[in-house]
Order: sequence, then structure tokens, then C-alpha cells
Amino acid sequence: MTSIRSAVCVRCPPRWLLFRVETADGSVGWGEAIGDLHEELENALNALGERVQGEDIHDISRLIETHRKSRFWRDGPILDSALSALEIALWDLKGKEFGAPIYELLGGKVRDKVRVYRNLWGRDPEEFAASASEAISQSMTAVKVSPAGPTPSVVSRESLRGMVAIVDKIRDSVGPEIDIAVDLHGRLTPAASRQAVHALSKFDLFFIEEPCLPDGGAVHIADLRALRTAQPVAIATGERLRSPYAFSQHLFPNPVVDIIQPDLSMVGGIQAALNIGAMASAAQIALAPHCPYGPVQLAASLQLAASCPSHLIQEFQSLGGAGSGGGIPGGGQNWAFDLLEQSFEIENGHVDVPPKPGLGISVLEEEIGEYMAMWNPHPPTVWSHPDGSYAEW
Repeated sequence: MTSIRSAVCVRCPPRWLLFRVETADGSVGWGEAIGDLHEELENALNALGERVQGEDIHDISRLIETHRKSRFWRDGPILDSALSALEIALWDLKGKEFGAPIYELLGGKVRDKVRVYRNLWGRDPEEFAASASEAISQSMTAVKVSPAGPTPSVVSRESLRGMVAIVDKIRDSVGPEIDIAVDLHGRLTPAASRQAVHALSKFDLFFIEEPCLPDGGAVHIADLRALRTAQPVAIATGERLRSPYAFSQHLFPNPVVDIIQPDLSMVGGIQAALNIGAMASAAQIALAPHCPYGPVQLAASLQLAASCPSHLIQEFQSLGGAGSGGGIPGGGQNWAFDLLEQSFEIENGHVDVPPKPGLGISVLEEEIGEYMAMWNPHPPTVWSHPDGSYAEW
């Protein structure tokens, strides 16, 4: 029996939204939505769960297409993320039914292991450098740092001094062999990003992510293209893009970035991200999916990585832990309990692709209830400039 009996949102500390889909025969598949917009997304996931009761799990593309287009109002981050979580859970169920990992159902593996990186935590250059050293001690070969605070729309070299000091200290700490990526998190305007990229390029960076916010227009595309060709550092973006059209605008007819970063919990799930990876491959651009949430999202991203030739490296937040969350300034991750029966392990900067059916993971859902006191969906971070005006976070 492969009809859906139930599909419900499951809160998981610290702030993750999982989607549990159970079939009539008792099989359970897991998906994950983005870890933000909690009230809106919880309602959307549970409403979607009611609508898909009785549906068959096999025709994944048709089911997702139907629930995306069957209402007059379409798209938007809430619906897109809810459908992404459902799609991932359906692939998990389908893989379990056929006794095969998802990558086998997508044509087999193009790689056996996946290179990974994680973010660093700190409040000053010394703490960021210590966090980088801790990551290297855990067999990481690549790390990422977000060194930008509230940044004026037009900056001088002097006003970028703090950002440069953080990256300088990290590079000094890890040496020349470790890859360092910098995430500017859309906090800078195009004018400020040009100055920042110029100031940071001397540190031999792996890539610079989101130097400025996407605005959906031709001006943004032109700014990125000019930034990409004016200096040697690879430019990455894509975590805020949701539609195939938006990704195609960044890739064709001429790429405007070097690395594209879809979020599987936002773009429609595994198949949609694989399609974006195919576009990236055609444009000779690398794929490095966004993955700052839980290990269910990571498991889905690893199945994609196994199947996608253009995949370069995978971001992760959790290898299998859950609970208190976040990271320790100057250190590593901080998890209170195991969400997965078997966590992913890093060896020489890589994680093996799990060979078990579906997503290849076993979720210890009984642990979630025991630690629900740690549920803490913090409100959006709001920054301001010294004059009191809004600053991008």
C-alpha cells in the first residue's frame, strides 16, 4: 500500500521543520523545510499534509506539479518550501520501497564521496581563527566565514578593516592549503561589494558568496557579471533564488557567477536541484547547494551530490546532531542529542554517500519529544546603521 496515510510537520530543536510522511503500510519518509518562517511554514506543511492524504507516492513529479499549480496563487517561499519538504520525503519513501538509495533511482553515482564545509563562529578575529583551527582538527579541508557586519552603501578601504582582519587571521591560522570561502550574506551593495572583493582577494579565497542581494532584475545580473570578470575570486550565489527561470538568468546565455547555490528545501527538492545542476553543467558552472539546517536536508543534498556531475562541495550545519544548536564562538558545533541513528562522518574533508535505501538515514524521532524544551525558533535578526536606518543582515 503506497498511498499517503498522514503527512505532518514535526518541530525539531533547535529550529528545524521536518516533514513526516507515512504510507498506509507504515513506511515513513522524511523531508525538511527551511528553518525560518516558522508559523507560516508549519501551517503550510500541515495544510499540504491534509491535501495529499490518500495520494500515491510513486508519481512524485505529477504530485508536486499538481499541488504547485492547482490553486490560482502560485509560488512564493512558503509554498515552495513546503512542496520541497514533501518532495524529499516522497523520494525517501520511494527509495525505501525499492530498497535503493535515491541516487540509484536518478541514474546512479557519479562520485562515491562528497567534499563538505561548514561555517565558522566567532565575535572577533581570534575567535574566528580558533573556530577554523577546530574545524581543521575535525578533518575539514574547507571552511566558510561571514565577516561582514552592518555595512554602509558606499565604503572605503578603512571601513572594511574589520572584515579584512578576520579573514587575515583565519588564513594565518589554517595556512595556505585550506580553502576559505567568504559569505557576504547580501549585506553589501554592489558598490561596497566591489571594494570588499578587491580587499579580500589577496587571501587566495575559495569563493565569495552573495556579494550583493539579488533583486530579480537586469541591473543585478549586470553587476554580478562585472564583478565576476573584474577580479580572480570565484563568485557564488543562489540560496535566495527559487525558480528555474531565476537560475537560468544567472547561467545563460553567459554565466554571471562561477558557483550556483540552490537550497533543496526551497527550490522544489531533489529533482529540481538536479535540473539546476544540469543547467550549471551546460554553462560550465559548479553547484554547491545551500544547507544551513538539519541533517535531513543534508542527507537529501548528499543524494543530489552523488548524482550530479557539476556538484563541487556541500555546505552542512549538522552531521546528525540536534538540540541546542548553533556553534560555539571560537569552537565547533553544539548539539544536545543525536537525531540520526548514525551520524555522517568526515574523513579528509569528505563524507561518504550513504548506501542505504531512500535518504540513507534513520531518524530517531522519539528523541525529538524528549528535548522539545530546546525548541527555539529565534526571531529574524535585525541590524541597523549608526544613524538608526535598517542594515542588511
